[in-house]
Amino acid sequence: YLISVQRIVDVLGEGGLQSSVAFDGAADGKWALQGLEENSEDQIEHFETKVKWTVIVSGVCWLISMLSLIGGHWEHLKYVGLLSVVFGLPPILLKAYKSLRRCQFDVNCLMSFAVFGALALQEFTEAAAVTFLFSISENLESRATARARNALSAIVNLRPDRANLINPMTNDIVVVPAEAVAVGALVSVRTGDKIPCDGVVVEGKSAVDESSLTGESRPVKKGPDDKVSGGTLNIGETQLVVKTTATVDNSAVARLIRLVEEAQANSSPTEQLVDEFAKRYTPLVILAAISMCTIPWIWGKETGKIWVYNGLVTIVIACPCALIISTPITYVAGLAACAQRGVIVKGGAFLEALGMVKKVAFDKTGTLTEGKFALLHLNVIGRRWTREEVLEYMALIQARASHPIGAAIVQAAKNESVSISADKSVESHILLQGEGVSAVVNGKQFHIGNPRLFQRIRYYDDIPETSKALVSDWASIGGTVGFLGIEGEGIIASYCVADAVRKESKSVVGSLEKIGISVTMLTGDGNDAANAIGEQVGLTPEGIRSELFPKDKLDIVNGMIEEGLSEGSSFLFNLFNRRKLVLMCGDGVNDAPALAAANVGVAMGAGAALAMETSDVTLMDSDLNKLLYSIKMGKRVIRTIKENVAFSLISKAVVMGFTFAGKASLWAAIVTDVGAMLIVTLNGMKLLPSKKKVKNVDITPDGNHDGNLQMTAV
Repeated sequence: YLISVQRIVDVLGEGGLQSSVAFDGAADGKWALQGLEENSEDQIEHFETKVKWTVIVSGVCWLISMLSLIGGHWEHLKYVGLLSVVFGLPPILLKAYKSLRRCQFDVNCLMSFAVFGALALQEFTEAAAVTFLFSISENLESRATARARNALSAIVNLRPDRANLINPMTNDIVVVPAEAVAVGALVSVRTGDKIPCDGVVVEGKSAVDESSLTGESRPVKKGPDDKVSGGTLNIGETQLVVKTTATVDNSAVARLIRLVEEAQANSSPTEQLVDEFAKRYTPLVILAAISMCTIPWIWGKETGKIWVYNGLVTIVIACPCALIISTPITYVAGLAACAQRGVIVKGGAFLEALGMVKKVAFDKTGTLTEGKFALLHLNVIGRRWTREEVLEYMALIQARASHPIGAAIVQAAKNESVSISADKSVESHILLQGEGVSAVVNGKQFHIGNPRLFQRIRYYDDIPETSKALVSDWASIGGTVGFLGIEGEGIIASYCVADAVRKESKSVVGSLEKIGISVTMLTGDGNDAANAIGEQVGLTPEGIRSELFPKDKLDIVNGMIEEGLSEGSSFLFNLFNRRKLVLMCGDGVNDAPALAAANVGVAMGAGAALAMETSDVTLMDSDLNKLLYSIKMGKRVIRTIKENVAFSLISKAVVMGFTFAGKASLWAAIVTDVGAMLIVTLNGMKLLPSKKKVKNVDITPDGNHDGNLQMTAV
């Protein structure tokens, strides 16, 4: 699609082949898309719930049969209950048959058995009640949970399907599948279009809605050299021309989709425990019901009938619907609520773990701070080297490094118009974990890094005391200090880079401590710089750990885990002895081992891509307030599951008590079962956020807008 039709004709002509254009699909700026088949894997199911007409008829017949309870001439209406069974029971029987073929005994089997037992006792109204109420309960359950499932499906639907590719030769716009856009291509993003891939704006100024990734509905202004993410929406009034930096499969929205899909596939230990309990609980109750339906016949026909009826009630009570659904619906709602706010949690297990966190370890750079360094000071030691030469060598070596400090030094060289000579070549470039970088430039061994590196290679003691004092002053105000050294010459320069503390860091640290969570900052910086940053975010000296290698961070996190370790794998097992879990939050640069070792690893969305893939939780917009939100959501999830499980079991116990007292009925049992299921479902669904409207949002590039824009964030 990067070659025009006329170019093909010309090339064929140069080869002696005559050709003519029968049809040019790009002539009008559009590609012939009719021939493209949609990938079935990209079709996202949207959950809809409709009540079948047979269920409606079954309900009407049941209500009519209820009139038989009046007595007298109305008593014959109980036979209308048979029609209710005829219309409502077949789908239940079909599901029960399929379950029995798989050697499974599920709720459909229980309900079928209860209906046939009621018919055998000629309790037609009761049989109709069980049939209709169970049939309608499945629809009500689906209707109640569809919102949560659709919320997660909507995230997967963010995947762009088309891109307006700009032909670099003709500047024609060709509409192609988003998957076909290569890295480095130019795409046109008109008003209302999705940005197909991650990229950089090269032309135009507009406003982009990033709520699909970050959960924030306020549009973000974008202009030349600004980064944009695939799946976000151009809602401004100007076209953007974007140069792609990633394919659609490697874009931010693609990573988000993979995380959401993984989250839906993972189940928590508590969910597994509840399912296992239901599997053991149901057979025991069925065995009791069978005993009630058979043994009492020894004491006579009337006694046998009474206990058969009680046995049928027990079978209905044995239905574990409310218990089974109490955990997954809560997790789905919690996961969807987090995802809508730009927090991706990889399954209910980690959502539950968030609620048990008692210790949080923060990496400093890129987590508590913004990770956007700027070179503040550069001091050349001695007179042999000039500032320009020092910057040139530093930029040459740091250009190959991945740490934000390296990017700051490279940018400083550009700002001072320092160019790198073509005759300088870099060899043996080595990243020294927790220390810096070393490389060989034109045969000379260079070192760039923190004081710890130069103390190890015995360069530090040789620099003048005035230079040491200067570096100490820089560190005392929160700057990150380092040196440039050459083998055989020693240290030739010192520098200071600074990183701004995130505006929300102090409030988040304070809020975590208020809810009983201890906070620790882990950093490779020196003591002075670490204490300065720690003080700014509200940490005490005891909560600051400095001069750490990546392995040191790993050891500290492992030590925290051992301190809070206790037996058990879920809150149900540890109801009175809650586990004290450790959360590590970082950007994946130098802290990946600690992230992996923590009970819950939280990656900043602006950090390393690998950290997002391997972490348990991802903050898509790197807002620490979202971390606080996710921890509170975890606590709400645990509390809600406790409420649901307790209510499910108590409601079963109450009906069972009435049954043995001879006061229960089939319709009351099914109403209790359906009611309990709906209550626990709605209780879990309360975790989903309500719709919020953001008014008067500024979306124009110049900050002025004539009217009021009303947006809705779901």
